[in-house]
Amino acid sequence: MECFKEVVNMNELKAKIKEEIKLLSEEKKTSFEKVSDYLFSNPELAFEEYKSQKALCDLLEENEFNVTKGVGGLETSFEAVYSNGTNGKTVAFLAEYDALPGMGHACGHNIIGTSSVGAGIILKEIMKKHNIEGTVKVFGTPAEERVGGKITMIKEGVFNNVDAALILHPSDASMPDDISFAQVNLKFDFTGKASHAAAFPWEGKSALSGVIALFNSVNSMRLHLKDYARVHGIITDGGSIHNIIPEKSTAIFNVRALSIEYLNEICEMLKNCAKGAAISTGTNVEIVQLDEIYKEIKNDSELVNIVRQNFEVLGEDYVERDLSQGIGSTDTGNLTHEIPAIQAYIKLKENTATHTDEFAVAAGGEEGKVALIKAIKVLAMCGVDILYSK
Repeated sequence: MECFKEVVNMNELKAKIKEEIKLLSEEKKTSFEKVSDYLFSNPELAFEEYKSQKALCDLLEENEFNVTKGVGGLETSFEAVYSNGTNGKTVAFLAEYDALPGMGHACGHNIIGTSSVGAGIILKEIMKKHNIEGTVKVFGTPAEERVGGKITMIKEGVFNNVDAALILHPSDASMPDDISFAQVNLKFDFTGKASHAAAFPWEGKSALSGVIALFNSVNSMRLHLKDYARVHGIITDGGSIHNIIPEKSTAIFNVRALSIEYLNEICEMLKNCAKGAAISTGTNVEIVQLDEIYKEIKNDSELVNIVRQNFEVLGEDYVERDLSQGIGSTDTGNLTHEIPAIQAYIKLKENTATHTDEFAVAAGGEEGKVALIKAIKVLAMCGVDILYSK
């Protein structure tokens, strides 16, 4: 009976605290919206996010966080820490704030960065008021759109000793779970022999022919791929003069799959296509992996349930994630392979895809402000559940 009373009392306490979180988020929303608007108006590409880093860190320092910039060897990253006592769990919120080339914040990273910072601040206030032991951290994770800053930070041990890490991404619907592709970019540099294409074509070896043979081989390979595998490429160098057989030619391919294991299988198939193309055209090929491999999302099931429950507490309509909703890739996937972590979604605008001008307009407008404050509330409420969990 005593155990039952403790559970009831704890549930009542958390319900009370979550009402406080809603009110406190509304009270502070002007300062949060101001920072989100600033990030939106000052979009910065991967590893160039100095203004965004400063705006987010300034807000955290004003709210009693100890901030360290440049963690994990990345200049535009940061780690902000607030601890109450020496015991308790460590909850982390992940801030992204890099923009897209030519499109600004068409992925809503102004909302992601500010919501994670805002959630940290709200949770800190609750920890102080109710003397909840534990630590809240906010990690600034640059370059999600390009090379995956989180992957470097994982390698450098930045996320060690974190009990749970959370991020809410704006989307066309709120969802408590995620599916993502593992993905990698491969570059294929073909080298042949130049010669005059009209006078002495037999003296040449066309590097461009090697690239074309690669594309033809990949088109045949696609027949044998499993569902939800993606292989798509472009020719970045096909020669510069039409009457000279190209000595150099380059293609870049992006490969995606629902698991890192199958991604590796496809990459081997693709490399064999390139080697065969080189043999058939008398050329040579060098294969280079351009960036880190993004692993697929493996959200922690307990965190999924916590997010779902807090959507319900907030009264937020949500749908469950499935393969029909469109799939991308994220370096948060790598973190979910290392520690209990989750990427979930908060609704920005219905029937509006990310990486579009319409999504960017919503992220910088009134819809973005609504999504921002909802995300802060949900993340902070999840933080309370984690800190009180055994």
